[in-house]
Amino acid sequence: MKGTNILGLVFPNINDICIPELTSKRAIGSIPFGGKYRLIDFTLSNFVNSGIDKVGVVAEKKFASLMDHLGSGKAWDLSKRRGGLTILSPYSMGADSFTTTVECMYNMRGFVEKAKEEYVLLTTSNNIFNCDYTKMIEQHMNTNADITLMYVHGKISKGAAAPLVITTDTDNKITDMVINPRVENSGEVECDYLFSSAFMKKELFLDLLVDCVSINALDFRRNFILDNYKRFNVYGYEFTGYYSAITSIDTYFKSNMSLMNPLVRADLFNVDRPIFTKVRDDMPSKYGLGSSVKNSLIAQGCVIEGEVENSIISKGVHIGKGAKVENCIIMQDTKIGENAGLSYVICDKDVVIKNGRALMGYDTYPIYIAKDNIV
Repeated sequence: MKGTNILGLVFPNINDICIPELTSKRAIGSIPFGGKYRLIDFTLSNFVNSGIDKVGVVAEKKFASLMDHLGSGKAWDLSKRRGGLTILSPYSMGADSFTTTVECMYNMRGFVEKAKEEYVLLTTSNNIFNCDYTKMIEQHMNTNADITLMYVHGKISKGAAAPLVITTDTDNKITDMVINPRVENSGEVECDYLFSSAFMKKELFLDLLVDCVSINALDFRRNFILDNYKRFNVYGYEFTGYYSAITSIDTYFKSNMSLMNPLVRADLFNVDRPIFTKVRDDMPSKYGLGSSVKNSLIAQGCVIEGEVENSIISKGVHIGKGAKVENCIIMQDTKIGENAGLSYVICDKDVVIKNGRALMGYDTYPIYIAKDNIV
């Protein structure tokens, strides 16, 4: 099937509550990642690389940063007279803000109804992966499925964010599904669980939305997915490449740090399926005579006069003389003073760390410094 017959729908605010530190002023889709990207870049690039060139981004709230990043969609070749990128801001049902994803979907259904595409592909933007959706779509057609849901095989830990765990038969048809299964005292369980993406006909999507709203069943996973998987032919499609879900400050930190692994970078930044982002023109980074950089990712426009190790440094960062930064994520235009020491720290944009300051977290509990703060 050609991607031109598919409408992509992105929900960049879903899971905001999972990582409140980084989403107090922005949608989770606009969180910086890897020194030069935003989380939504991976979602949009996966669409475009799979031939899906009509995309609706359903921005519910806190979307100023997101809209500034997306612009007209030109960075992803989605700036088109027909199709292309549309940013949607649906109204809520009498409340000040949306309470459920189903409510949000229902109130932007007019955009879906008017679309000429026959199929819809729904996805969130808190997942880091590089995917060729054409393989998922091909399986959907070959199995005559009504709905195809993407899943991965891995371990979920105790207290994880209520994953939808599934069981499939030899043809990948989903035979059982449970939300947030019991995890023994060992702390984790190995299983297949759903994430991110759902593919179905547009008419079925709209019918299920109306059914859910008509009985006030507004939980997407419990009512839209779990209550319907036995009524229809629902199949799973296993994604086997590198995958990481951003569901907490800890997973955000570990996902960034995983980029130090060259195998992860090779899989995630596949030259045949590039990850696109908004380009900011900066001069090349400068390194002082006494500077030292080891096993780190440094974006353009930085001035490095101190030591950097096992860290991700975004655009426009200044690290002063004698400063030591290790195992850190330093976001755009942050300034770290002379002789400062940072270890396991996440600095948001435009942070100022004064001379001589020392901050130390731990690999399972990194310190977070909010945007525009002075330490």
